[in-house]
Amino acid sequence: MTLSKKLTLSLTSMAVLGLLVACSNQKTQTSNSSASTQQSSSVSSSSQSSEASKQTEGLDGTYKGTDEDNSITLTISGNTGTWEEGEADGEKESKSVTVNPDNQSLTIGDDLKYYKLDGNKLTIEDDDRDPNDTIVLTK
Repeated sequence: MTLSKKLTLSLTSMAVLGLLVACSNQKTQTSNSSASTQQSSSVSSSSQSSEASKQTEGLDGTYKGTDEDNSITLTISGNTGTWEEGEADGEKESKSVTVNPDNQSLTIGDDLKYYKLDGNKLTIEDDDRDPNDTIVLTK
């Protein structure tokens, strides 16, 4: 084999080797980037979940009050609860409650209500925000 053929073969081998190393590095970077993205996603979702529970944790508890002649007991734990309404004639009604802290709303049975918490006072309004339909409960 002549010197020029050996030199060409040697340069070709080095070029191929260089490409292999470059591809290997790129694969490692992509893998590291993917792992970093997954870790970032995990941190983000756990902080969102933590944020949601912080927004409702001030609501946790039992609130009592009246609406017309009916006694109301609202018990909230996390994003769920129970609305119990006792009528003057002794009849009782119970409805499930779902809390949506993002827009400060409660779904009581099928009814959408909005709430405002001020210390131990929970004010609940209908979705039309009519002041005549406001209920105030105390913890």
